[in-house]
Amino acid sequence: MDHGKPLAVFADEVFVRCVHCETPGRVGATWSPYRWMAAFECASCHVCLSSEKDDWVGPVIAVGHRPCGKCGHKWLTIHERIDGFPKPVPGHRPAQCSECGHMSEVEVTLQRCYSGRDAVDPHFGMPLFLIHGSRLGAVWAYNERHLSELIAYVQATLRVRQCAGNRSMFSRLPAWMKLAKNRGSVLKSLQKLGTLSAKDASCRKPPDSRHIEPSRT
Repeated sequence: MDHGKPLAVFADEVFVRCVHCETPGRVGATWSPYRWMAAFECASCHVCLSSEKDDWVGPVIAVGHRPCGKCGHKWLTIHERIDGFPKPVPGHRPAQCSECGHMSEVEVTLQRCYSGRDAVDPHFGMPLFLIHGSRLGAVWAYNERHLSELIAYVQATLRVRQCAGNRSMFSRLPAWMKLAKNRGSVLKSLQKLGTLSAKDASCRKPPDSRHIEPSRT
């Protein structure tokens, strides 16, 4: 049954791998008016992230534009995705004018790259712990509640939708996850996520207040 729950309903607890050392951990979050308040501390390397500090360690986009420094007729545009950690400091990127061939330096800024369909946590951009790659694509979940909802949806032979629009988590699942012919394969991947979740108790470790500065966007 699709009751129209958005993915954000499950974002209060996200099982992740530390962006620095890959140790499994947990992002805890609460919804305050108009924003999430989230925190993370790695049990191994003690990297700490906080939404109060506007931390983001996930993918970013370097963007910038300016007219050609020689002919001035063409706008030079930079739109470059940057993965990995730590992030580079915003600066300049070279760009070549298609009109005169002159190379100019374009000042860029870094913007968060997150669509809601990426396998990263929505608060800080860390890789998810509950993820399994298959021949069809990656299957992932934020936490056990999210995983249970996905399993129930995929198992259902009759899917009733009680909402309109495209805000529902299920309406935004990739098409291959919804096909009846893929039900067995998708369920197998989801069940493997359940095994991961049951085995790793460190995902339940709550964060504390210490903070180690990550790179900024």
